[in-house]
Amino acid sequence: MTLLTAATMAACGQLERIVTRDTRRVGSLRSYLKLSMLTLSGMYFTNWSLKYLNYPTRVLFKSSKLVPTMVMGTVMQGRAYSALEYVAAAGLVLGVALFTLGDAELRPDFHPIGIGLITLGVIADAATSNFEEKEFFRAGQPATQPEVVTYSSLFGSFWALLVLLPTSELSDALEHSSRHSSVLPQLVASAACGYVSVSFVLLLINLYGATVTELIKSMRKVLTIVLSFVLYPKPLSNKYALGGAFVLASLVATHELQKRKGGDVQTPTHSPIKDLSAVPHIERDGDGDGAVSESFSELADEGLDDNEAQPLAGGKPLPSP
Repeated sequence: MTLLTAATMAACGQLERIVTRDTRRVGSLRSYLKLSMLTLSGMYFTNWSLKYLNYPTRVLFKSSKLVPTMVMGTVMQGRAYSALEYVAAAGLVLGVALFTLGDAELRPDFHPIGIGLITLGVIADAATSNFEEKEFFRAGQPATQPEVVTYSSLFGSFWALLVLLPTSELSDALEHSSRHSSVLPQLVASAACGYVSVSFVLLLINLYGATVTELIKSMRKVLTIVLSFVLYPKPLSNKYALGGAFVLASLVATHELQKRKGGDVQTPTHSPIKDLSAVPHIERDGDGDGAVSESFSELADEGLDDNEAQPLAGGKPLPSP
């Protein structure tokens, strides 16, 4: 499943690059090789954990990726987060833990190995989003979203094939697909939808940073959990309700804290005048007759030269007193 998903996403990315005429690669192959290893690790451990965890628990557990994403943002990009931001993020982790306990009560085959696998997948995903932001979107010449998906998925397909060759999983999967002809088209369609989702996620990372993107993705995952209970009814426990309350409260608090500090991605503002002394000022002479004198200091390097200074008052010189 991991191999087919990566190959389909690579094909979708290359198709979009052809349509949009994005033919020149910007990122280095070494960077894409590193990214593919991180991406494949996240996908592989997450899919493996499905053998031990049901889907709602996996989705809510992955929503706690906000915390490791913040930690990785500090380690990999030097970002600083306040204690209140970590407290709000810890509330998210607590909510996920309560959901996990609720699932353990309802699923007697719940196994701690699933928690270990999904933890490794979450760490790999957190490193992936920060690496994408730093290496491809904060570079001097940023890469496009289709390029990032294409090359990372292409390398990921290669790694997935290497992992499968020594085992019997590939032959078992081919045999299963031959017996169930509808499985392969469904997986391809699912991967194509996943490509659209990943493209939007990369756009969010480009515009707002990895941490804010995880906040948005967590809201989406909470909605997925709610829909799973509607579409596939199952017994409910108090831990599900309490865990959901913690998740929502922490997401709202994190959003407010991010809003107060203006987000992780700060857009620099440039002014053509670097010093206040370059602004013309008005002085009155000693006898108070209201005479006006103009004084200009050296304009900014990127501004106008002294001999190109524009007249004031809508292009007209100030009237004489």
